Amino acid sequence: MLKELEAIDTSPIEQLQSLKAEQLTLKERLDRMVAMKDRVSPEVYTRVRKDYEARFAALESQARPLLDKARREYARLKAVVTELERKLNAARLAKEEVEFRNALGEYTQSQFAELLAQAEGEVAEVEGHLAEAGALRQRFLEAVLSESELEGGAAPPPPPSHAKAEEAAAPPPSVEATEAMALATPPPEEAGATIALAMPRLLVQTPEGVSQEFQLKAQVTTIGRSPRNDICIAEASVSRQHAEIFLSARGYSIRDLGSNNGVFVNGQKVVEHLLASGDVIELGAPGWKLTFLAPE
Repeated sequence: MLKELEAIDTSPIEQLQSLKAEQLTLKERLDRMVAMKDRVSPEVYTRVRKDYEARFAALESQARPLLDKARREYARLKAVVTELERKLNAARLAKEEVEFRNALGEYTQSQFAELLAQAEGEVAEVEGHLAEAGALRQRFLEAVLSESELEGGAAPPPPPSHAKAEEAAAPPPSVEATEAMALATPPPEEAGATIALAMPRLLVQTPEGVSQEFQLKAQVTTIGRSPRNDICIAEASVSRQHAEIFLSARGYSIRDLGSNNGVFVNGQKVVEHLLASGDVIELGAPGWKLTFLAPE
């Protein structure tokens, strides 16, 4: 299994599944209770209903810390799926390009067979990882009442009692109360809001003049022909794992990972080089240019 999938903690799933079974049982009884209301006295109905609602609330309380953890892990899983979908698209495009270049007569029969096998292997590998991610996602969904719980929503509550219905109809706060609440709200910094830092970007330009920007990762961004890289360049002259851009104490640098055709910065071949904004990187692929852009 892909290491990013292995790193996802599934420990809360089994406990949540057990709590979910109890919640479903109580919810079913609460639903049946409404239909049977006329069969018992109001006192008995109210007493039993309050008992079930209290038990449902207790289960929600038990599930809350588990659900918080499950939400974090589910968010990580969705991010992995998004990245795998991007890589699958890149792998399919790489395969299509190999077939197109061969149709143009660019490869010998043996070269085409090797490149096609590599491209098909990449597609199959990413598809396999996506299938594993889908199975893991299903395990998360089976542990909750609805997917909205994993995406930050609340669990479906039991039907409110008649006593609580009156409380729910409380009038909206006055203008004075609303202004007081607004004044009491701390600014984002005081409330612990996350401040997004600008990251360097890499402007990738194809020989046809098509450009695409990629935001570099905080630590290491990999570049190569394989779709498993963060930036995939589907060009035969680019090595499968060609280079990486990494953060050091001095700033962002590029490093050759033992590629066949080398790494060039501003026309000079390098093994490792500290990048400055505007530096043009070439990977031995004719016409391809990668421009490093530091945050403004």
